[in-house]
Amino acid sequence: MNDGLYKCLAESNRRRILYCIGEKKMCVNSISECLKMEQSLVSHHLKELLRCGLVERERRGKKNYYKVSKKEIIELLESARKLGDSLEVCDGG
Repeated sequence: MNDGLYKCLAESNRRRILYCIGEKKMCVNSISECLKMEQSLVSHHLKELLRCGLVERERRGKKNYYKVSKKEIIELLESARKLGDSLEVCDGG
């Protein structure tokens, strides 16, 4: 098992970014606008997603464009969301 993968996916902003770039390549500015997040925060999370191998980066001129590295990542997130919705989940309290 790859614990780093699970830790990377555990952060909600990273999951939001993955959904945002699941269908098309986007630059940091576009992701930031789409998710209403600060560019610095988006960049930080993209760095972690790159480190874990969940996204790929393509340089075009002065901009970097990001996309999900494998379509199975979005499928995994969807499966986990559906499973979570079907379970009675403890909120930790």
